[in-house]
Amino acid sequence: MKKYIVIAILLIALAGVAYLTFVIAAIKIVIGSIFLGIMAIALLALWIMWKVNDD
Repeated sequence: MKKYIVIAILLIALAGVAYLTFVIAAIKIVIGSIFLGIMAIALLALWIMWKVNDD
């Protein structure tokens, strides 16, 4: 009986670690997407300024 309790605790711990890993990865993906969007807007603004000043 004690063996099954230890296995159950280990499985619960494994599920918790896996869940936290996926949550942290999802947060990093969202933050990375926001920064990519900001960089794209900055590059677009730079390109527009370069085109306007080139006249």
